[in-house]
Amino acid sequence: MQIFYPGDAGYDEERSGFQTGLRHEPQVIFAVENVRDVEEAVAHAESHGLDHAIQTTGHGLTRATTGVLISTRRMNAVEVDPATGTARAEAGAVWQQVIEKATPHGLAPLSGDASDVGVVGYTLGGGFSVLAREFGLASDRVVKTEKVGDVVTALEFGLLPIEQVHAGELFFEARYEREVFEAFHTWDLPDHVTPALTTLGDVVRITFASTKPFEIDHLRVAPVVKEEFGLKPFAEAAGRPLPPHAYEGDNVMVEDLPLEALQRAREIAAHSSAEVFLGVLPLGAALGPGATHLVKLVSPRLGVREQHEEVFEALRPFVVGRSRNFRYAVG
Repeated sequence: MQIFYPGDAGYDEERSGFQTGLRHEPQVIFAVENVRDVEEAVAHAESHGLDHAIQTTGHGLTRATTGVLISTRRMNAVEVDPATGTARAEAGAVWQQVIEKATPHGLAPLSGDASDVGVVGYTLGGGFSVLAREFGLASDRVVKTEKVGDVVTALEFGLLPIEQVHAGELFFEARYEREVFEAFHTWDLPDHVTPALTTLGDVVRITFASTKPFEIDHLRVAPVVKEEFGLKPFAEAAGRPLPPHAYEGDNVMVEDLPLEALQRAREIAAHSSAEVFLGVLPLGAALGPGATHLVKLVSPRLGVREQHEEVFEALRPFVVGRSRNFRYAVG
């Protein structure tokens, strides 16, 4: 194990993650490699009255610690047991490692749309996978949690017998947002399909995935800038890594999402003083009753909470909660 203090060579690199707009400012960093190292780090924090935080990739960083940072990126072993259809991932493992180990056995995890995200943090937040409406949350598949105090050191979880999925995406020019949002909202969505709608500046994108065939013809309500859809290996639908960058994001879960309210939220986001990307994830099906949609906002800089709240205000009468998975740099 390596230990870093401010000013040490490697300190800045160790405390930095995918989120570049917010970084930990720890008094000490424990770059752990095994459970014994984690025990030492936790004991140090407790004996010195310091708070502690855990970082693998830093995708979901919300609050920076000034105490002890436990960096788990070196503690990243992954094992797959094809006989039981389970995997065990240490605290520093990312989904790409699980996918690579599971694929030769015709198995796949309930990972999300970014394969470089840490397994533990994602799962502890619930885990909305690219197949969430078909199979539920990733957290539902956990069979064993290994911990030191409140620090999760490894998870054992179930995999699914999935080799290929029907998946793809459609891109439209942003000037057709209203039509695309209406088509998406009125989709007679099969329970086995997991889609997402996202504004991305000059374009609006719809993604979709399922292990079963489905139609997307009714979504082509405007000229398509780019279309890609077909049967592909699960690994190709599990998302592509992005370079580190600054961003702030939040979300609300709603029990109803009238089209008028959705269009109003879209308009506010489009005309915000900050660059605001709006995403809509239908829930229900295997995710259970309750909230019908998750609406998330992301901006490529920090300090945009006020602008995000202006968008959420259009949905306020229907809000029933938030997801931990889509809160970024919001403390």
